[in-house]
Amino acid sequence: MLSIDEEVTMVEVLACLVGVALSWLVWRGSDRAELPGEATEPDPTRSEESRPARGRTLE
Repeated sequence: MLSIDEEVTMVEVLACLVGVALSWLVWRGSDRAELPGEATEPDPTRSEESRPARGRTLE
């Protein structure tokens, strides 16, 4: 059985590890983020149907 001090230390270590893990998960995909001003404009000469659909749609 753990003492109160050991339990508090274990919770502190686990909280720090969770914080590091969450920070890494957020940072991991940040290089693919689309920043303001970097969005590509669609070609106005192509019709809407000819553009490839990406992701989920409501259709």
